[in-house]
Amino acid sequence: MLSLRVLIVDDHSLVRHGLRLIIESQPGFTVAGEASSGEEGILLAERLVPDCVLMDVHMPKGLDGITAARHIREALPTTRVIMLTMFDDDVHLERMLSAGVAGVLFKHDDSAEILDAIVNGRAKRPYLPKRIAPETRHRLLEQHTLPDDLPLTTRETEVLVYLANGFTNKEIATRLMISVKTVETHRANIMKRLGLQTRSDLVEYALKNGYMEMPNAY
Repeated sequence: MLSLRVLIVDDHSLVRHGLRLIIESQPGFTVAGEASSGEEGILLAERLVPDCVLMDVHMPKGLDGITAARHIREALPTTRVIMLTMFDDDVHLERMLSAGVAGVLFKHDDSAEILDAIVNGRAKRPYLPKRIAPETRHRLLEQHTLPDDLPLTTRETEVLVYLANGFTNKEIATRLMISVKTVETHRANIMKRLGLQTRSDLVEYALKNGYMEMPNAY
């Protein structure tokens, strides 16, 4: 059975309550926690390490959702962030996707679409609401879908993301609940398969292919 732990970050308690009911109606889905601000969302994400974060874009106090999403992506590269928004114009959609999030949802989307986004939102191909105009969808996906030709397993890709974002072998082992020796083996396989020689080569590859953020991108 699919098992997913979700963190909800929204400054409205009614919205959080509604999302919790939707998420926990699905077998295997669990709400790991709730936060009412960007700062609280970052702290909870780092403590709980959820599979997915549903993040409100507009929170009037403290960090906005896009900034908070960037922080979470830097700290937890394998945690997917899906933005919740009322705005459907191209400018807002582009800003959200440029943060490297796994998808976008409109707050009035139905429960089926919310669950679909949580399951199917991925870093390589962001989830976009079905009601977005086809030409807009095509353009955004062309700009923000990463190449599919990475010759790595899912686990190796996870290790690549962590390595590129500055985690040590020991930190990666702890987060993925594997041994340090296994991390070292994955790292060696990654370097061999991608034809890389140094960590700098690995970082350059990850940056070029969207597995880490550009410095000062926001």
